[in-house]
Amino acid sequence: MEETVCVILFSIMVILTFVQVLSRFVLNLSLGWSEEISRFLFVWLVYMSAAMAAKHRRHIRVELIDQFLPRGLSKWVGLVSDVLWIAYAVVVAFLGFNIMQMIMGHGQLSPAAQLPMGWIYFIIPVGFGLIALRVAQGIYARFRGNDEISDEEKLRRVIEEG
Repeated sequence: MEETVCVILFSIMVILTFVQVLSRFVLNLSLGWSEEISRFLFVWLVYMSAAMAAKHRRHIRVELIDQFLPRGLSKWVGLVSDVLWIAYAVVVAFLGFNIMQMIMGHGQLSPAAQLPMGWIYFIIPVGFGLIALRVAQGIYARFRGNDEISDEEKLRRVIEEG
């Protein structure tokens, strides 16, 4: 799901930016709303990409643990790291939801496009909620033995076993 959303967001962002550049330099007409919407799409793209990174276990983590600890021990240390990451994501999602509700309650609109800013901030609870979900799915997959591992990790395991 994240991949599809990222492709759509990126495509719309590129089209809007192209239209803005074209209208500014060819038609000598500035479209302020297109720049603003492109910026909002970029913010949404960043959060959705972070969820996609968590899904593929490419989120920020300490890889030295995997490299220097034995596989059995690194699995448990990685679990602690992932649980902390889930806790952080849940707290940020909760606080982001509160901020979104507050902004929606004030009725704040974006300056150029007149979009409700609460919908722009909605990506914080959505993005961090997806991150927590994807990290939890990664934990489940890892302990079932069918986790998605990188080529480097596969090579390291072959060297250790062989």
